[in-house]
Amino acid sequence: MPAAERQLGHIFGVAEELGRASMALASLTALGADARVADHTHTNPYLSLHVLGGYCEHGEDGDAAIAGPAAIFHPAGSAHQMTIGRQGFASVIVEFDPAWLRRTLGPWAPLDRSRQWVGGAFGRRAAELARAWLNPRAPLERRLALTEDLLRSLAVPEPPPPAPPWLERLQRLGEADGPPPALAEVADRCGVGRPWMARAYRRRQGEGLGETLRRRRVEAAVLLLESTGLPLATVAAEAGFCDQSHMNRGFSQVLGRTPAAMRRIRLGLAGAPAR
Repeated sequence: MPAAERQLGHIFGVAEELGRASMALASLTALGADARVADHTHTNPYLSLHVLGGYCEHGEDGDAAIAGPAAIFHPAGSAHQMTIGRQGFASVIVEFDPAWLRRTLGPWAPLDRSRQWVGGAFGRRAAELARAWLNPRAPLERRLALTEDLLRSLAVPEPPPPAPPWLERLQRLGEADGPPPALAEVADRCGVGRPWMARAYRRRQGEGLGETLRRRRVEAAVLLLESTGLPLATVAAEAGFCDQSHMNRGFSQVLGRTPAAMRRIRLGLAGAPAR
């Protein structure tokens, strides 16, 4: 086994390995609800791509609330803290061989310190990359190439547009107990037109409002799968899906896996640590 490959694999909370090569190791990772991760460093540089839940990041690039499409980069040895939200937090983490990263990106790359990219066009690309790593049918070479493309684009990231004034209220609605409300109900409560809200939201957040609501339903379903023995049809209804088939499609789109598979994997969003 190459020396570079032996150095990879120092990420906490790994639930499933997604792909391995000499230059990078990708994993689906999770941290339980309301956990606090003290100040710590990592052996190798890595890229974290949001999947489910949310947390507050406290690092060299300042504080950031991560609850949707986002990418966080930490170079080797960079210290940061994490405060996990009540839905837990799951991410795709791609850990890199430092020598490969230097050779590939060159001295111009702005990756000598921790960086955060939340929402906007870059958040959308980060979400697409996370889905590629979660897709078991995607060739490893393609996933690595997409990762390299994203890293190269960090030199000139496009900042997200300003937050619309109704965004905070909309986020509070999405975080309320119970299944997420329907799209039309959200627009009505915020007092704006649905088409305009949808366009402004997508530009700002890096995903459509419908995608956010689907992800929130998947989060609710994963928590139920982990904390109860309810039948899948009941989980679907409790999480706000129309039926079990609707839930299956949502899981496939967000996680690339079935609800039954996620019950076996047990991410640990409800509090139990990932294996």
